[in-house]
Parts: sequence; C-alpha cells; structure tokens
Amino acid sequence: MANFGSRRGFADKLTLPLMILAFLAVVGFLFWLNVTAEPTQIVIEEAAERSTTASAILAVSDFLADAGQYEGQVVEVTDARVASRLGTQAFWIGPDDRPFLVKMDPDLVAAGTEVLIEQTVTLVGSVWNMTDSTHAAWDGQGAFPNEGDKIVAEFAIGSPFLEVTEIVTPEAAGGDAGSGGSS
Repeated sequence: MANFGSRRGFADKLTLPLMILAFLAVVGFLFWLNVTAEPTQIVIEEAAERSTTASAILAVSDFLADAGQYEGQVVEVTDARVASRLGTQAFWIGPDDRPFLVKMDPDLVAAGTEVLIEQTVTLVGSVWNMTDSTHAAWDGQGAFPNEGDKIVAEFAIGSPFLEVTEIVTPEAAGGDAGSGGSS
C-alpha cells in the first residue's frame, strides 16, 4: 500500500485561523441581528368591566344562604351551577338538596337564550317571591311545556326566585359573545 504521508500538519496550520473566523462570524451575526431587529410591541388588553345595576354581587353560596333578604332588589350571582332545567324558560341552580328557581325574562326567552345542565353561569336579575298568581302567570306565558314541569314549579311557591335579565357564561365573558343573549 502506498503511504501518502501525514496530512496532520496541514490541519494544524488552519485550526487557529478557522476558529477566529468562526468566532468573528458569530459576533458579526449577533451584531447584525441587534442592528436590524425591531422592538416587539406587546399590547396588553385589559378585560372590559361589565357595567351592572346590581345592588349586590354575590357568590352563589352567599346568595343561597338567605336569598329572601334581597327580595325586590337586583343582584348579580356569580358561579351558579345549573342543576336542572324547567322547560325552556326556567332552571334550577344550587346544590341538589336545596335547588333555587331561576326564570328568564321574556327578552332572554325571545333571544333564544339557553343554559345547559352543569353549566356555570353568572346571573343578573331581580329576586321575587313565588306566589300562586306568579305561577299562574308563568303558565299563561307558556313557561311550562308539560304538566310535569308545572307541578315541579309548584314546589317553589312561597319561596324566593330569581328573574334574570342577563346570563353570562364563561365563554361570553372572555370573548366574542355579548351579555344578555349568551348561551
């Protein structure tokens, strides 16, 4: 076999100049990035506060503890879990052992607002006491699609209920849907 000799001497002679050239190339690249880079503008958008005419803003547990004290007042109830529905115009919130009746006002019903079972919502509305005449008026408005719903609603007679004018879901609060007709 032929001996071509060692090429090691050639590589040793270029090591230092190539290392310096690589270092200068990196420094030059970083300098170029620094000169040509544009500062990034970060826009911080603060969430718009919803204006409400509520006389009290309450967590659902605080509201359910004594809802009767707010009779005739507009309240905002936050983090209310929909326990079950009562036709298309009403639903129950709160724990299963103490459900609280919520009725949507005619504007929400006309807008097609719906809530889902187990959905967490914020409610704004007035607290009223359920009477026989209120129950009959709801029946006249078609709030009870069947006789079973009408009978279930009779359990709320003598208790306070919330007639909501605004329902805000987490999806609506954070983005594109508006208040009132959110579902």
